[in-house]
Amino acid sequence: MDYSVIRSAAGLSKHQQQDAGWKKSVKTLWNSHWTADISLLLVALIWGSTYSISKDIVATIPVFEFLFIRFTLTVLLMLPFTVRLVWRATAATWINGLIFGLFLLIIYSLETFGVVYTSASNAGFIISLCVVLVPIVDSIVYRKLPRISLMGAVLLSTVGTGLLTLKAAYVFNPGDFLILGAALFRAIQMTVTKKLTEGKEIEPGALTTIQLLVVAVGAGIISFAQHPASVQLSPKFWLITGYLAVFATIFAFYVQLVMIRRTSPARVALLLSSEPLFGAMFAMLLMGEHLSFGSLIGGACIILGMIWGRRLQSEKNNS
Repeated sequence: MDYSVIRSAAGLSKHQQQDAGWKKSVKTLWNSHWTADISLLLVALIWGSTYSISKDIVATIPVFEFLFIRFTLTVLLMLPFTVRLVWRATAATWINGLIFGLFLLIIYSLETFGVVYTSASNAGFIISLCVVLVPIVDSIVYRKLPRISLMGAVLLSTVGTGLLTLKAAYVFNPGDFLILGAALFRAIQMTVTKKLTEGKEIEPGALTTIQLLVVAVGAGIISFAQHPASVQLSPKFWLITGYLAVFATIFAFYVQLVMIRRTSPARVALLLSSEPLFGAMFAMLLMGEHLSFGSLIGGACIILGMIWGRRLQSEKNNS
């Protein structure tokens, strides 16, 4: 009998068992709620960093040219994975994509212009108000009275906004108004998206690509009308824009789409609520911004109001 063949077969079997065990461990880790939590926390950290690095970029390039390049790059990176979905998309998907894309163009325009005229920390805190505004807009669209408890979250967030944005002469920074407008349009977009997509089969990959394409085309048209000649772009600009396209847009979208199904709504709300904290941290580290005691209290009020509002929204969705 050739024992070498038996030993070889036994060795191969052992190797296959180890390989199967390793794959099983990786799969278990990938499906773990801890992986989902860490991924969502990473998204919050990435989003928190965007205010500081965007503020640095738009100081050297017109806003709409920046948006055009950022979202054109994002679409080009997404198309290899979604081109078939976009090609087969229904008329309803294209119409909704056009509508949602126009909303996104307004939101990103207000956000980016707002960052120019306010601090990165203020922008991170104020934009999170959209969470509290969503139930209010939702109650208006669906003609339902908002819950009394929601008014408490709104009041807390309003007090926080006042502490964060009112300066010595009780004058609002114009950039704060723009960011507040972006938060309102975010809330409107979320409600409109829900209303237009309820009960309809719409491919999310195609819808997302179409939305971003609308932002790229719209920003490009406005940019060319304002500044026909492009400014010279530095390697730093391309590095930051690539980061925004790959991590702040594509990676963030993928994580939300995949990981949000593996954890509870309460944990999702808590993890993503850390975005303004990361925004303030990056503002202090990268921009040298200083938060006064009043600003810290205001930011804390906004975060508490946001968590409260998200909890109320989750309870409504589960009821």
